Amino acid sequence: MSDVLHHAMNRRNLLKTAGAAAAAGAVPGTILQAAETVANAGTAGNADRAANAAELRAKAKKNLKLGIFTGVYGGLPLDEAARRMREDGFRCVVLQYGFKDIAFDPFNPDWDVLKKIRTALEKNDLEVAGLFGYHNVIGPDEAGRKRNEQFMNTLINNWERFGSPIISTETGTFNTQSQFADDPKNFTDEGYAAARNALASLALKAHRKKAIIAIEGYWRNLISSVDRAERLFREVDLPSLKLTMDPCNYYKPEDMSRMDEMLRDMFKRIGQHTVLAHAKDVVMTDKGQEHPAPGLGVLNYPLYLRLLAELDREIPLVIEHLSLEDVPRARDYVKQQFEKL
Repeated sequence: MSDVLHHAMNRRNLLKTAGAAAAAGAVPGTILQAAETVANAGTAGNADRAANAAELRAKAKKNLKLGIFTGVYGGLPLDEAARRMREDGFRCVVLQYGFKDIAFDPFNPDWDVLKKIRTALEKNDLEVAGLFGYHNVIGPDEAGRKRNEQFMNTLINNWERFGSPIISTETGTFNTQSQFADDPKNFTDEGYAAARNALASLALKAHRKKAIIAIEGYWRNLISSVDRAERLFREVDLPSLKLTMDPCNYYKPEDMSRMDEMLRDMFKRIGQHTVLAHAKDVVMTDKGQEHPAPGLGVLNYPLYLRLLAELDREIPLVIEHLSLEDVPRARDYVKQQFEKL
């Protein structure tokens, strides 16, 4: 019930009571005192809510550090990219390793190259909030699994060189054509067990090196729901297994009508594991479900930001699924949503 409607109902009930009291010969002063009490209570309640909202906005602006994937600027030379990221208002990045004039190859590491990238970012006060570790964790073919293992070992064993212990990854699929597509086997008990075992192995390696594996669930992949994510965190009880919060990924097409309900449930059950959050959107089109940049879909951003802020700790909020040209619009959209908390 809205505050306005609640106040109107209280006022209506008071008038009814006042009319009955007058008919019964009640003292007018008593009626006026009751009216003033209701009015004052409503005013105080509104003031408290306004103060709480202001406090939450301030907390959100302080704790939610706006970030970007470096790949968005990957077509620019390193120094220009780093400068532009900072000028565009970002405080942190998820590192994707390549720029127009320089690239770090995780399969053939040149640590001097990585140092140059880190130096350019640091010169522009850009913190490395996380590392791009996305790969199919179950790897349907053996060669792919070995390559992925090499990739992740490089990140886990050398995270201090990269600048962040947080390594984000998806949760895998049995689909052999795309790591983002589904497969009937994904939704079986066997599928869940395969993902759990693979992620447990990664988390154990990360634990030994004091790194963190931050999973990003998706309804087409093996950790396809809040139920499975909650179960995974319960069964793989390691401080090195955390969450990349991306609520848009959990909405199946049939779930779009109950987004707010699911969002609240998501944070209630797995929100405490969040170490990094994504900012994108979700929408149904003639082509099916799409995940565009923030502001081009229907996600309730004020609610999303409110739930993130209520976690009451510093969390990188990283904008994704956008082109370089769309950065100003998407950034401004997200920043405007903070004022609606």
